[in-house]
Formats: sequence, C-alpha cells, structure tokens
Amino acid sequence: MSGRGFKILYLMTEPFGMGGVQSDLKALGPHFVSRGHEVVVACPEGDQLPVLEKGGVRHVPFTVHFRTPGEFRAQAKSLKELIEQVRPSVLAPQSIRASWVCHAAAKTLPIARVTTVHNIHTNANALFAGVILNRASHLVIFESDHEQKRLLRLGLSGKKTRVIPSGIDTRTFYREERTTAPRLRSLLPGIGPETVIFGCVARLSEEKAHKDLLGAFSIVRKSYPDTRLVLVGDGPLRADLEGRARSLGILPFVHFAGQRTNIREWLNLFDVFTLASTRESLPRAAREAMACGLPVIATRVGATREAVRDGENGLLVPPSNVDALARAMLHLLYDPQVRLRMGERSLAMIAERFSEDRWFADNEAVYIAASSLAGQKDPGAIGTALLMRAGVP
Repeated sequence: MSGRGFKILYLMTEPFGMGGVQSDLKALGPHFVSRGHEVVVACPEGDQLPVLEKGGVRHVPFTVHFRTPGEFRAQAKSLKELIEQVRPSVLAPQSIRASWVCHAAAKTLPIARVTTVHNIHTNANALFAGVILNRASHLVIFESDHEQKRLLRLGLSGKKTRVIPSGIDTRTFYREERTTAPRLRSLLPGIGPETVIFGCVARLSEEKAHKDLLGAFSIVRKSYPDTRLVLVGDGPLRADLEGRARSLGILPFVHFAGQRTNIREWLNLFDVFTLASTRESLPRAAREAMACGLPVIATRVGATREAVRDGENGLLVPPSNVDALARAMLHLLYDPQVRLRMGERSLAMIAERFSEDRWFADNEAVYIAASSLAGQKDPGAIGTALLMRAGVP
C-alpha cells in the first residue's frame, strides 16, 4: 500500500447473504477499494458474495464457531494464521464474538482492532459485552446512540467509542415521479388512482412481526376498503403469513411480492412504509423508505426512534400492539397532507443525519488513523494512540 491507504480485514460470524451487516459491507468495501484501499472480508460463504467481489473486495472463507475453551483456542490459532497470510493494517471484527476471537489471535500483534457493533438483540448477549469490548477492542464504532448507551451502562469505556450512523445511498434510493407507479400498480389487481398502499420491505421472519401488521391492516380495511398492503421480501414464515391473511379475510388485498432487486421501484409504489418489528437496531429498510420520501410507521424498539421521529416524519407505536398500529395507519390514511409533510421531513433527515458520504468519510478517517499505527507501536500502546488520532465527532 502507498500513501494513506490501509488494508483492512473484516471478520464476520454470519454467511455473506442478506442482512444489515452485509449491506453495510457491500457499500463500504467497494467504496474503500475505489479510494485505493485494500479490503478483505473473512466469513462463511453466502449468496451475496458476487456483489461484494464485483466491487473489488476479496473474500476469504472463515467460520467463527466455538463452544468449548479448546475450540476457542483452535479458532484463535486459525485466525492468527489467517492474519499472518493477509497481513492487514487494520482488524475490523463485526460482532462481539468476532472481537473476542480477534483479541485472542492478535493481542500480541501491532495491529489496531476496531469493532463495529451493529446491534445486540438480547440483554443476555449484552450482559458481558462491555467488559469483553474493553479488553478486546482498541476502538468501538456504534451505528446508533441507543446501542452505544446500552453498552456504556454495561461497563464499556466511553472514551473508546464513536457513533457513526450508517448512511443511505441516495443515488440508488430516491423519490421518483408518481408517473412511474403505473407499471407496478398493474401487477396488483383492483388498484385505482386513489388506493392507499401500505408497504413493508423485510424478511418474513418472527422478529419482523408481519402477523401484527396483517392484524392491523384487517382493522384498517373495515374503515377504509380502498387500501392495499404490499409485503416485499421472503422468509420462513411466508406460508404461515399467507394463511394468516386468508383467515383474516384480507388475502385478496395483501400482495406478497417475494424477494426483489428493484426495491426503490417498490418503495415508490407505497404511500406509507410500515414496520411492525419486535426487535430492531437502526432499521436500514425504514431509512431507504425515507430516502424515497415516505412517511414511516414503526414500532418503538431499539434505535428506531433515531430514524423515525414521532409526529415529524412518521409515527411510533408500541411493539405487539395491533390496535395502536391500526390507529396510526388510519391517521395517515385519511390525511394525505400529513403524509406529504412527513415524507418531506424524511428526505431532510436522510440528508442531515444519514448521509452516505459522511458515513464513508467518518469510517475511512478511523481506519486511516488505525492503519497508521500498524507495526509502529507496542501492542499495549496502540489503544491510547488510536484514541488520540481517531477523533470522529
């Protein structure tokens, strides 16, 4: 590498398929490559790897899996061998488990370890997270204030954390003229010019609580029949959810679109984006909808309130409360001017807080600072030096 370039080794525990961490790396990795850096991702195989590799990112098959102390030591030994082969200037584990293995493998090496915490789904998983990260990482990047504050309460030192919200690509996600909608509207039987469409883009899995969304929609249709619900995404609960819609008598008015690649086009079909999750961090799908100028109804979980501000660009409701969700949907359904005003605020919030360019720049600044220490500092002094150099606001 020449000049200020870094060589980063990302370590993931999950296969490189669909998911929030994978979406982040599909954006960050190719961008860093275009800036003259080298990017290597170590993780299990997955169906999204071609997207990553097309952007010039190198993939190394590697699985983080251990249940016993002996397996942990073997895992750390394998990772140390991989680090010696790749010779990165920065290590970037993408979870607490990956951070702990990185620490065991590289604690005697003069390489900075920068962890990104995307989300921690349960309090049980978070219980020892602060203690582990204090030892395992020189710097911890959080994507939300919510996750940062949660780990600070659990013992993580605030001096070694930064909050850098992931950004949204507004060259891919943007508001289109409504004249583009007829092509997709023709796919949905019974759609008229005044039909109000609620939509969701999410995996059909338990934590996304589509069953609550279907229940709320069945209530909405009793008051306002000229409406539809569109669910983009696939997953293990599809058959169950179709059965649920059938039992509620709303199946003809719910469109299961399946997995799609033209997400922006579907988002621009919607009038309101609706997310009923019982568990979220900082939901990317909601922010992509915001970039398309949509108001968002979401549940008050995780860091969702950092993207959806109640009464400003959408409405927040308690999780697992079907009646509250239905009331929020009816409120926006009956008032197109409120939908328009909230949609404009969504666009402004993307520019103000969730700019992709700022996300890129802030992460790059941290990794350049970390890379500048590689091989130059005693391993025990890297943390202090990095905190002095990585002053991301």
